[in-house]
Amino acid sequence: MTSENFLSMVTPLEIHMMLRAFIPTVIIVIVGIIIGKWDSARHQLTLKKLTHYIFLPCLTFSALHRHVFNPAEILQIALAVLIITGVLTFVSVVVLREKFQGGSRNILAAAYMSSGTLLPPLAFVLFGNEGLAKAIYFHFFILLSYHTFGLWVVDGKCDLKGFFKTPFIYLILLGIAAAISPFSMPEIIEEFAWLSEKGIDLTAMGGLPLLFITFGYPLGLLHLSDAKGGLKGGLLRVLAGPMVALLVVYIYRKSGLIGMERGYDVLGYLDNRTTEALLVLGGAMPTSNYAMRLEGDEVKAGRVETGTLLVSSAASIITIPAAMLLILMFIFKN
Repeated sequence: MTSENFLSMVTPLEIHMMLRAFIPTVIIVIVGIIIGKWDSARHQLTLKKLTHYIFLPCLTFSALHRHVFNPAEILQIALAVLIITGVLTFVSVVVLREKFQGGSRNILAAAYMSSGTLLPPLAFVLFGNEGLAKAIYFHFFILLSYHTFGLWVVDGKCDLKGFFKTPFIYLILLGIAAAISPFSMPEIIEEFAWLSEKGIDLTAMGGLPLLFITFGYPLGLLHLSDAKGGLKGGLLRVLAGPMVALLVVYIYRKSGLIGMERGYDVLGYLDNRTTEALLVLGGAMPTSNYAMRLEGDEVKAGRVETGTLLVSSAASIITIPAAMLLILMFIFKN
């Protein structure tokens, strides 16, 4: 394929729409970096708690209670996360030359992406509430994989207790229950529920930019000198991730796990393509902030891990738009 044919697959309007979604994201993340750089009082833990206990749970319920519950969709995302994290963890052990059950947490920094901060708001901007709901499911299974398979590979033991301490997983259940509930309520209770829902929705919308800031804040605490040690892990995170995700999409299509026919069910077709797009976009995210282990407001992560976060975040300025182009050319046009 020539470069002219390659570029002709994407129209100027599509590139414009992609940049309209990505540029504001970069700007808000930079605001977070500046806050982290200038915040002498070190409020990172406070910011993390606000996101962890309030904004992400509200965003979760707001997205899922209006999303059509589809068990097949959840299974598709769960299986994809299992494959993506499994392959990336194995590749990280080999490429980074780390020990199995005894290596450094740089394995996790290279294999696990920022699915809870960057991905949900970016998915919302690109694909609306459908994209946001799928991103929440994606984050749920990434978190489950991290606390089980990921920690088992590194430490030889799981941390299900830590997983079940995560508030947003209970809001997933509540959101699904609200979406599928067949019961009608008395008018006065329904009015109260409607007002509560609007309050949660308003808080959720306020949480979208805060998630970007939450990702950017710790980057302001890092030193450029750390980048050298995280070069391999950082590039592995943002280059191998979307490639493995594309492989999963290919397998899904060939096996028939995700339908391809347009037919008369246009909404179903778009829903399937959005699931595929979310997997590729999720695979392209930089290292998760879980790499930035906190004790109080102090960072306790190793320099290699923080270097991986730094390199993957810098490289994602190029790789995330590249993933968006792949989505436009090979997901929605095929």
